[in-house]
Amino acid sequence: MKIDWQILIDLIETFGVKLSSDKLEDFQIFHQLLLGWNQRVNLVSRQDIDRLVSYHFIDSISTIPEIPLNSTVCDLGAGAGLPGIPIKIIRNDITLYLIESIKKKAYFLSEAIKELELKKSIVLNQRAETIKDIKFNVILVRLFGKIPDVLSIASNLLSNKGKIIFYKIQGVEKEIESANNVANRYNFELTAIKDIKLPITDILRKLVIYKFVK
Repeated sequence: MKIDWQILIDLIETFGVKLSSDKLEDFQIFHQLLLGWNQRVNLVSRQDIDRLVSYHFIDSISTIPEIPLNSTVCDLGAGAGLPGIPIKIIRNDITLYLIESIKKKAYFLSEAIKELELKKSIVLNQRAETIKDIKFNVILVRLFGKIPDVLSIASNLLSNKGKIIFYKIQGVEKEIESANNVANRYNFELTAIKDIKLPITDILRKLVIYKFVK
């Protein structure tokens, strides 16, 4: 299947970032790594193989405008490295932690970081609940858990005034409502629900953003 990489380039430019040839090559290498490893480790579903770029890469980078400069960023339940690795390819300034409890997936992430030569990128092969002495400015949550459950975990991981960004879909309002008590208990403030219509797939992504205030 022929991939139209120009769509990814054009979208990134809407964020005020010009994708260099080196970075485009990194995306292409990462794409090939995902295809190769997916035959051994279940990273993405079969139906998603053909839309790694048109959906997964583009969806991943939709949060870039929400990530402050020089942030320490955590991809919680990183799995295939989505959204963390596409974001890191574009944003050299951030320090990226990929948290993945499944050993095979964590090994893939380590190999991908090595292959792409991504500096300031760390894989933690452990459950988020066991992480101590690390505080993040931003936590990204895509395809990992319900909002109430994740907020209780994130309260021990975020720095003061840090933010947690959930990648959600239509109908998330009920999940947000069910999280109100937990958010109050753990000092989270819902600051935004942003609608982003993803190109090509026309999926409506809802970014649900909470701020942590001790």
